[in-house]
Amino acid sequence: MKRLCITPISRFPYSGFIFLLSFILLSCVLLSCSKKDSDTNSQTNTIKLGAILDLTGDYSQAGLTGKAAIELALTNLNQRYASVGSPLRFSCTYADTHMDTVLALTAAKAMYADGIRLLVAGPNNSAELKSIKAFLDANQMLSLSSFSSSPSLAIPNDYIFRLITDDNVQGQALVSMMKFDSVKVIIPIWRVDTYGSGLYQTVKQKFEAMGGTVLPGISYKPNALNYQEMIASVANQANTAISTYGASKVSVLLISYQEASDFLHSAATQSSLAQVKWYGCDANAQRASVSADAVAARFALDVRFLAPIMGIGTAGKIPATADALAGQILTKTGLQADAYALTSYDAVQIYGLAYDLVQSYNAPLIKTILPGVCESYNYLGISRKLNPAGDLAAANYIFWTVTSISGGFSWDSYATWMGEGDYIWTK
Repeated sequence: MKRLCITPISRFPYSGFIFLLSFILLSCVLLSCSKKDSDTNSQTNTIKLGAILDLTGDYSQAGLTGKAAIELALTNLNQRYASVGSPLRFSCTYADTHMDTVLALTAAKAMYADGIRLLVAGPNNSAELKSIKAFLDANQMLSLSSFSSSPSLAIPNDYIFRLITDDNVQGQALVSMMKFDSVKVIIPIWRVDTYGSGLYQTVKQKFEAMGGTVLPGISYKPNALNYQEMIASVANQANTAISTYGASKVSVLLISYQEASDFLHSAATQSSLAQVKWYGCDANAQRASVSADAVAARFALDVRFLAPIMGIGTAGKIPATADALAGQILTKTGLQADAYALTSYDAVQIYGLAYDLVQSYNAPLIKTILPGVCESYNYLGISRKLNPAGDLAAANYIFWTVTSISGGFSWDSYATWMGEGDYIWTK
């Protein structure tokens, strides 16, 4: 079988010594592969990937843009194989789970039964990924995630790899921005799940470590929401904090998914909440549900609601390849792709490169070389080097804010937290 040349994709190839050593080691491992694996690969020309995403639910913007990135990557990958005369092709099976953990596990089991061993991009949140982790590990099913960021899933030597940073990095970005804004008090609103509770704890620890105060705030479960009641509680805490510290020192931190627009809409009725600074999280950044709600968007604009998300490039300076891919996804879906959706493209390409090295649909074998492939790969303008837990080692975070445009509202980049050096760079 002809191999796909990896040179056009990889801007930072292995050094000769490391590559040769890796090839020798892989050759030894390949000789030990079972005849069954070899026979299976000789009988098929299609390598099947699986993607567990929210495609029709409340958080479908992320799922749909992630799916579009996968499809574009598959087209690119398959065209390159065709160009060298190889019969090998990659395909992807999708499951729409609405970010439901039970449906996510059902989907993973169904994909495994269908012969799929490599999951790409999804699930769209950490709670779903956590729900399938035991199954993945037990059955040697590999996940290369583009959306999960909970620190609780940063576990070395398991079958989960993540091409984005965990929320210890996002937490530092948030705390650094608050310090830049001279904030002394946080009133948190956080979603009680793997993602929300993890990010809340990270921010709380880091903010208190630098001398800040974190008030009780409110926590909520997604299936038990009374926005007016919760916002009233936050407003009461804000009134007390304003009288003690002054409005310029007080902030509200919102850690939510699709509920962000409802919280912001309800907050518009409370005058005290319009006096303080507001921050969001990566799940809020660039969400169309916020900019499409006129009341929520106007409030977000008035309070300069800042939501960070891992960045490719910096605010106002996106690498050309990433910008072009975002444009293709916008044309395909009508939706703005964030850095996580763009990362789904890289996940497919990295699997393609890994398979080309080992010439085997063997998840344990691919797992052993994945960190090396990621370290050698940089297509969109962001290093994909992983840390010992198998997560992206480092990245900048771009803060997004709502702006007014003709006929409505939109999102625009505001500032960048520079991971190397831990400082805020404004446009």
